[in-house]
Amino acid sequence: MPPPSHPEVRSAPPAGRPAAEPPPAPAGWRADLVTAVLAAWLLGGLFLDGWAHNTRPLLESFLTPWHAVFYSGFAASAGWIGWSVSTRRAAAGSWRRSVPPGYGLGLAGAAIFLVSGVGDMAWHLAFGIERDIAALLSPTHLGLFLGAFLIVTTPLRSAWADPALGRAAGLVRLLPALGSLALAGTLAAFMFQYLHPVNDNVVSIGHELALRMDYTPFQYEQVHRLGIQAGVSGFVISTALLFGPVLFLLRRWRPPAGAAALLLGVQCVAMQALTGFADAGLAVLGLLGAAAVEGLLAVLRPSPVRRWRLRAFCAAAPVAFWAVYFGGVGVHDGGLGWKPEVWGGTLVWSGLTLLALATVMFPPAVPEPAAATAPLSPRP
Repeated sequence: MPPPSHPEVRSAPPAGRPAAEPPPAPAGWRADLVTAVLAAWLLGGLFLDGWAHNTRPLLESFLTPWHAVFYSGFAASAGWIGWSVSTRRAAAGSWRRSVPPGYGLGLAGAAIFLVSGVGDMAWHLAFGIERDIAALLSPTHLGLFLGAFLIVTTPLRSAWADPALGRAAGLVRLLPALGSLALAGTLAAFMFQYLHPVNDNVVSIGHELALRMDYTPFQYEQVHRLGIQAGVSGFVISTALLFGPVLFLLRRWRPPAGAAALLLGVQCVAMQALTGFADAGLAVLGLLGAAAVEGLLAVLRPSPVRRWRLRAFCAAAPVAFWAVYFGGVGVHDGGLGWKPEVWGGTLVWSGLTLLALATVMFPPAVPEPAAATAPLSPRP
């Protein structure tokens, strides 16, 4: 005779310890989409300002139309995030629970941006307007970058924390997160624009011939060597900037069709926009390379479960992307200014770079006995 069944007994929390509160409710798809659109406004203002600095070297004023677009984008983003939190206060019961998942760092980013913006105005009034690479390394501009990065990644953190958003979510459902990822990668690329191959073509035969004409033979050897050092470094860094968001997407979701093209294409077009599309063909090559990466995603279908597919994609995707770039430049300009050993080695290093990033983001599984005693890994 089976033993009598008993109702499930739930243990009460220890005496003196309050019951755990449920997590705050997610912001939702519509709210995340508005946050992403306003973040795009903010980033659009930044790229307008960057375009002005790149094409108007005598710019010597803080009060410009481009700063107005930039800072109004910040005001709209910060105001929307603050309003989204304040309207949930009554229903949530506390300010802490009124902050949707992922939006807390957005609030912190708004505060950092505000302080850095005031400091930036004081810096310009005291020391003038920075130019070229100095503008990207200014302490106040780095503060603005950090604040903006926390703001634009708010929809990504929100979607990441949403348990209802499954791994197989479609393109439309992931649109706020994808937009956020694209903006984050593009913002980081902005800070390294002087190394980004889609911003400036330093590999063509025309660039090499110009160096030979502008410098003496002794000077040319030094400049040529420095150019290759910076160029190869630029390809390695840009590989991380372009494909880092793709790896991040793979860690949480299965990329829907068009996702990689969006992440890579936005960055490539934005990099050329900084020059006023002085060499628009580089943006076209970036879009063609993004299409090649889309094809590799469809064929290999990488995922954290099938590690060999993931590693194969990481080894092949940057090589395919930059091969389109080198091939397009060579065909259009009548040859490359880099020796085959240099551009071939650059292709290999791009694949190795993404493989290394994938190893960090998708480490090998810990054996069970070790896993039982090891500390828990931090939440991504």
